Amino acid sequence: MTNEYMCPYCRGQLKIENDIVLAVRTKTEQRGVLLLSPKLGNYRVRKHADLDLNEGEHLEVFCPMCHSNLKAINVNSDLAEVIMKDDNGDEYQIFFSEIVGEHVTFKIHDSDVESYGDDTGNYMNYFGA
Repeated sequence: MTNEYMCPYCRGQLKIENDIVLAVRTKTEQRGVLLLSPKLGNYRVRKHADLDLNEGEHLEVFCPMCHSNLKAINVNSDLAEVIMKDDNGDEYQIFFSEIVGEHVTFKIHDSDVESYGDDTGNYMNYFGA
């Protein structure tokens, strides 16, 4: 299965080979690029060594193409949103935590909700569960 990931605003492709590419800004105004695993529930993150990320810190996450803030404002201010498209062409909303070290991912299609990560219990009530 080869899922594609897109910005919900410009629909630009966020996945290159085995990484989802996102731009971030920290509370201290550091800016950088994060490479995330495209496998739901895998919380591997790659970054430049000079980008300081502290456990529990809230990041702002942006599309690297159109620079839109990916914050899921209509759901929760600690979640970001991208679109995932599977091999069949079905599209899903993917919500993930903007908090460093918090393992939360939701895959939404119509009323079907799949959750991944140890910290999903903190957000289940936002998805009708």
